[in-house]
Amino acid sequence: MATSLNGNNIQYSDGTQQFTKSPLIKTRYTSWPNTDLNLPTWGSETDASQVIDMGVPQNGTNWYRCEYYSIRDDNGGNNGGWGMACYRWTPSSGWLRAQAQGQHSEYDNNCSDFYASGNGLWYIPVHPSYPTEQHQFKFMATQHPDTSIRIHCSIGADNRAGGWQNNMFSVTEIDTENAVNVNLTTY
Repeated sequence: MATSLNGNNIQYSDGTQQFTKSPLIKTRYTSWPNTDLNLPTWGSETDASQVIDMGVPQNGTNWYRCEYYSIRDDNGGNNGGWGMACYRWTPSSGWLRAQAQGQHSEYDNNCSDFYASGNGLWYIPVHPSYPTEQHQFKFMATQHPDTSIRIHCSIGADNRAGGWQNNMFSVTEIDTENAVNVNLTTY
């Protein structure tokens, strides 16, 4: 805990000093509460995460770092893959598909009963038309039509202690005053 706030730094009780503001404004984490979520085939998607409410952005030019991890099983054999899409919501825009991987982001070639860990990472800007509104995020999943895939798999007691169900979702608001975007555009 800080012991003093000075004109150009923060002093902590262990003697360390902080001179710059962190580029990370806030982070929210969640886990889908159920295991063994079966996915629909390409052309439709299903909710795969809880809604993550980030509130109103601190700055209209900020970005959000959105990521997920999940354990999946190709329990139908055949060639198959799956992927996630990240959706952003504001009261005025509703749910919009901000970024997506498609159905081949994590794929296997006829490896029946094959477990793997899929993941994704996106940088999504504050909604340019509604920068002063509440922002929420969710992840939705789909699969390749030639197989049967379940995600957030119940594999014994793997990674399922304390409410975690073999999946994790997080969103972090990044302050553009303290983080440099080299070449990312809005889309």
